[in-house]
Amino acid sequence: MVVTGPSACVTLTRHKLLEARVDAMEREKARIKSDQERDRERMERLHKDLVDATEALRKGGANLGADIDAMKADIARLKGADEENSYRLSRVVEDLEMIKKALDDKLGLALVKLPPGVDDKPASLMKAGREAMSKGDYRTARGLFQRLLDAHPNHALAAQAQFMVGETYLREGKSQQAIREYQRVHDRYREVKNAPVGEALLRIAEVLLKQGDCTKARGVLKYTIDLNRKAPEAKEAKARLKKLGRKCKGR
Repeated sequence: MVVTGPSACVTLTRHKLLEARVDAMEREKARIKSDQERDRERMERLHKDLVDATEALRKGGANLGADIDAMKADIARLKGADEENSYRLSRVVEDLEMIKKALDDKLGLALVKLPPGVDDKPASLMKAGREAMSKGDYRTARGLFQRLLDAHPNHALAAQAQFMVGETYLREGKSQQAIREYQRVHDRYREVKNAPVGEALLRIAEVLLKQGDCTKARGVLKYTIDLNRKAPEAKEAKARLKKLGRKCKGR
C-alpha cells in the first residue's frame, strides 16, 4: 500500500483570487513606499530652504521669520507622515508574510511573484524554480512549481513539477507535507510515461524510515517493486529492502 497523506484541493480559481488579494497588498506596499520617498524628498528640499533662509536672515536680509516658522512646521508634519508611513509599511509587510506563510503551511499554496525575465511558460517556470531551489529559497521555488501545475496541469513537465514541490518540503524538513506531495505524484501521474512515480515512492519510504516507521517503509518499497518491476526504482527498492533485512521487522 502507498502511504496516504492529508489532501488539500485548491482550485485554480481560488488560487487566482488569493493571488489577486496578495497582489493588491503588494501594490499598497509599493504605494506607501512611493509616498515615503516623495515626502522625504520634499522634506530634504524644505530643510535646504530653511538653512538658506536662516542664513539670509542672519546676514540681515528681509524678515524671513514667518517663512522659517512655516518651513519648520512643514518639516515636522512631513516627519510625522514619514513615521506613519513607515509604521503602515511594516504592518503591510508583516500581514503579507503572515498570509503567504499561512497559505503555504495550511493549504500548500505558495504565492510568489514571477522573477524578472520569467514568464508563465512551463520551461521558464521549471528553470526558475530549480534556480530558486539551488539558492535555498524553497518557498519561491515551491510557488513557481505550483504555478506550473496550476497553469499547465497536463504538460509534460507537470509530473516533475509535482515531484519538485515535494522536494522543497523535504529540504525544509517538513516530512508530512513532503509525503503528501510525493503521494500526489503517484496518484495523479502513475499512468503517465516517464513520470517520476517510482522516485516519489522511494522518497516516501526514505522519509518513513527517518521517522522510524519501518513497517510502512517496507510496504512502500514492496509496492514500488510491484508497480513496475522493470523500472530502475524497482531495483533500488529491492536493494533497500535487502539492506533493511530483519533489523526493523515489526517496528
